[in-house]
Amino acid sequence: MEEKRTRIGFVADYLNSEYSECLVSGITTCCKEHDVDLIIYQIGKIKPDNTPGHDYQYMAISSQINEHNVDGIIVSSGTQLHGMSKSAFASYLKTYKPLKIVSIAHEIPGIPSIICDSTKAMETLVKYLVKEQDCQKFGIMSVDSESNEMNSRAELIKGVLKKNDIPSSNVVLWKSNFHYSSAYSILNDYYTKKKNKFDFDAIIAMNDDLAFACLDFCSKRANLRVPKDIVVTGFDDMQRASFFTPTLTTVNQKVYYQGYKAALTLINQLNDKEVPPVQVIEAKAILRESTNSKKTSKKQFSDNDYISIDISDEFGRNNKFTVMEWFNKRQQVFQAALMDTYVQQNIEFEDVGKHITHSLAGFGMISAAVVVYDRPTEALKPFEYFSQPQKAKLIACFDYSPNAKYKELKHPVEFNPSQQMIPDGYFDFSGEGVVIMSLFHNTIQYGYIFLKRGIFDTAVYDLVVKAVANQIHASYEYTRKLNHKKAITQGYKILDEMAHIDYLTGLKNQRGFIELGETALKYAEAMGQSGLLLYFDIKNLKKVNDFFGHAAGDQVIKVVGEILQKHFRSNDIIARLEGDKFGVISAGLNIDNYKKVLSNISTECNEWKEKNNYPFEIDVSAGFAMFPSLKNGYALDPLVEKAEESVKK
Repeated sequence: MEEKRTRIGFVADYLNSEYSECLVSGITTCCKEHDVDLIIYQIGKIKPDNTPGHDYQYMAISSQINEHNVDGIIVSSGTQLHGMSKSAFASYLKTYKPLKIVSIAHEIPGIPSIICDSTKAMETLVKYLVKEQDCQKFGIMSVDSESNEMNSRAELIKGVLKKNDIPSSNVVLWKSNFHYSSAYSILNDYYTKKKNKFDFDAIIAMNDDLAFACLDFCSKRANLRVPKDIVVTGFDDMQRASFFTPTLTTVNQKVYYQGYKAALTLINQLNDKEVPPVQVIEAKAILRESTNSKKTSKKQFSDNDYISIDISDEFGRNNKFTVMEWFNKRQQVFQAALMDTYVQQNIEFEDVGKHITHSLAGFGMISAAVVVYDRPTEALKPFEYFSQPQKAKLIACFDYSPNAKYKELKHPVEFNPSQQMIPDGYFDFSGEGVVIMSLFHNTIQYGYIFLKRGIFDTAVYDLVVKAVANQIHASYEYTRKLNHKKAITQGYKILDEMAHIDYLTGLKNQRGFIELGETALKYAEAMGQSGLLLYFDIKNLKKVNDFFGHAAGDQVIKVVGEILQKHFRSNDIIARLEGDKFGVISAGLNIDNYKKVLSNISTECNEWKEKNNYPFEIDVSAGFAMFPSLKNGYALDPLVEKAEESVKK
């Protein structure tokens, strides 16, 4: 029996941000050094914002974070606390017990935490702007967030400015939503209201993406030169910061090292070693071209206070973005988009696994696997907890890593996803880390996917996963409609062969009504249709038989049957049930239209009675039952019984 390997999880909101990518790189390095397997869970936002969409569906994969699948987890707390309080987040993390947990970016009570202190770096940066660059009027591009970190950072900046004799009247605070477009729009509105006046010396942005928006606004809208007319700073030290023109002064939080340290802390915990409750990493200010409006010796700043611009990024490579890299990424995005255009193909569900395997193999992945639930699960609104189905199938899998037992899946494999993520032996979790993501389409959960990412960009793999989910949805819907169509066609064929026809009226007889009616109601249920089941009883038929004989009575039955056929559609089920009783199943019919139809039927019956000089009324008594009913849904017998009872009332 093979010895069980240690396996840890990294829980992130999204993986296509540079912050998450840098954390993953640090965690992966540590895991490889200590021969530990890594699973990367993309769960989205625990508390999603109010923007339209279905991003809350990413949370479903968090149901796979348990002691069956991992020994402990690292949680990216900083990104989640922008949308929820620390106490609410701490309460959420308790659901993962008894797993060992390490938090990155925020101190969570009772959980070992890796945090970065940017206080000194920010103080150094702001002081540099005032003392060395002679900045006197400041704009602060902050964010509208519940995060204490963001709010504290803004207060820190204002406090440092005050200490350096910058009056509050010289400071303007804007609040964006973290994103480039929001910051640009805020500055544009401010600029317009001030009648194209923008007399700031510096803009301090809360992250690099906001800083890029400020840089673009200054040069493209306000006609200001950076750094000659205005200086701009960011925060995060994204790779783009060092090759943007001008290069961006920012703050480096040593994200790679945070990831590495968090992984090491968790591994030590799992090995029963004592770990500190909090480990603090000092951020560093990085001075680049966007703040170098004046040549300065920088003598008053020690080497520990800032980092020179001639550094490599945290991945250990020089930050020069070549034309070839740009071309490669462009081709990758095009390839992913091309895959998404093919998902509209009519592929039966039993064949979709082979199609997905073929599609994924072209994206440089070492391994991939797709799991679909036995029945798709609909989630109409945001949730924190997802109930994992008990039945699923592994429908697509390839693993070209050296330790793989099975290179490609031959046949689907059934298993219980609440007990294991994937059947044993079909996937090798060692190596660079495995990403696991939910597969959903709008409000419907179909399953999840495993990826060992290759050379393609992380954002491209996000597109690929969405394309896989779209293909599964398209195939599921195509197969469902195909099966219903086959069932209905077969149902009609059987009924025709059995000749379930009433000899007198040419309508379906009672047996035909039951069999065809059940088929019609099942189809209505599958398509989500409502409608009415109607019950008719001919008035005074006994009097006709008594006064004019049974031949006259048969004629009345035939006439009523013809009138019913005239006032219902060809695809409605119309039948003579017995004697003077008729039944109709009409999908899509509502009560208002039913009343109109009943009135027209009564009018025609009366006209026929007058034409044939009958001395008493010839009409129908009618009743109905709506389907689906609250109690019995689309069940035929209870609907007939209810409709018959309503006639008697």
